Amino acid sequence: MSLKSKGIAATKPRVLLLEILWGINAPISVQQLYQSNSEKFALSTLYRVVNDLATADIIETFTSPDQNIWIEIKSEDGHHHHLYCESCETVIDIEMDEEFEASISDLRDQLSKKYNITIVDHSFELYGKCSGNVHCACNLD
Repeated sequence: MSLKSKGIAATKPRVLLLEILWGINAPISVQQLYQSNSEKFALSTLYRVVNDLATADIIETFTSPDQNIWIEIKSEDGHHHHLYCESCETVIDIEMDEEFEASISDLRDQLSKKYNITIVDHSFELYGKCSGNVHCACNLD
């Protein structure tokens, strides 16, 4: 996947952000990204680049309950969901089994018919709080 193939220019900030995200290979908040890379980006530039890449369908974003924007490279091998821990402010990528995804697909079809709306995508985020111990899934890398 190239920026050019998505119809946007390969500017230095866009390329740099993608390199950082590929290196992390996990969701990260824009604030966390800025704090660890403030010498590379102005905050306004970072938000603009995030918007550009999300609009081009290169990255995925979601907003946590505390209004932080989380970003990650869009998965090429399919779709996944997120578990957000409010205690440690961590996002864990989760995959649901085929039966669950089939149920969601059926629900999308039912809602599409009921409301006469073509549903093009969905997201499923779970929010919770961990106990804070070292065996918490939030601490697993």
